[in-house]
Amino acid sequence: FGMKKTILAIVGIGLLLISGCSAPVRTPTPVPTMVLPIPTTAPELSKLPKFDVPYVSDGDRLQRLDVFLPEGEDGPFPTIIAIYGGGFIAGRSKAAYYDLASHFNELGYAVVPINYRVAPDFNYPAHVQDAFCALAWVHANATIYGFDVERIIALGDSSGGYLVSMLGTMDTPSIYMEGCPNLLPQADWIQGVVVFYGVYDFTSIDGYPDSTVRNAFEPFWGTAFDNVPAETLVEMSPISWVDGSEPPFLIIHGTNDGSIPSWTSEDFASALEESGAAVELLLLEAGHGLLFSTFLSAYVQSIETVDAWLLTLFEG
Repeated sequence: FGMKKTILAIVGIGLLLISGCSAPVRTPTPVPTMVLPIPTTAPELSKLPKFDVPYVSDGDRLQRLDVFLPEGEDGPFPTIIAIYGGGFIAGRSKAAYYDLASHFNELGYAVVPINYRVAPDFNYPAHVQDAFCALAWVHANATIYGFDVERIIALGDSSGGYLVSMLGTMDTPSIYMEGCPNLLPQADWIQGVVVFYGVYDFTSIDGYPDSTVRNAFEPFWGTAFDNVPAETLVEMSPISWVDGSEPPFLIIHGTNDGSIPSWTSEDFASALEESGAAVELLLLEAGHGLLFSTFLSAYVQSIETVDAWLLTLFEG
């Protein structure tokens, strides 16, 4: 691709056909009762959203996801696993993606927004583990919900963008699968990644113009930046894992982002391109959070770009 600068029931009613015998005998012979079979599922209810489905058995209350399926269609569906941002801390949830889920449902996509454990109660690598566990759940439950495991996209913003970037770059996810009840396939567990202003390289975070932003990651690390071992910063950085085997990436960033500088997306896109991976970079005149700034033209342009990118990816 190359980088371009420019997402009845039939409730069984016991139909009792009781026939009495009129023969002149003192004890009538009973006629067997006939009951219509009760369907195990209700077709018109099967497409309703499923909320707070646990993706880890007996896990934390935050290890839950929702399932939104396209109405009036039969699967398997191309599937988008959506991960919200919020600095790795409490304050937001998977509900942030409900409007976008409706949009993508109308286009024929299943959407699976997830919650994940957050700081300060949980530090790295809990967030990454949950992203991989949720993805493994999607694969394990594909037949039940109609997910197309050959057309799975991860979409996320900010810290959620970081998590989907890890899903797309990590070659050995087993290091993050501890506690996951389901397994990922050996390869090709994801076919594309859409990132809005993500974090890709913690080794360069000291160069952020606003140190308060850097310090905001301390709850995620569980300590001050200076105390994080260098090898841990490398391990947790998506850019460290880029080797050309990545699925296609679409990266979108606002040039007026005061939280995560847009040059970080440029650097990540360059690393992907230089490795031979397919990547498209869209820089827009907007700030942090443009994915939910529905009043901005940049929002409209970004969603149109995601829609077109997905169509090209899956239909050519």
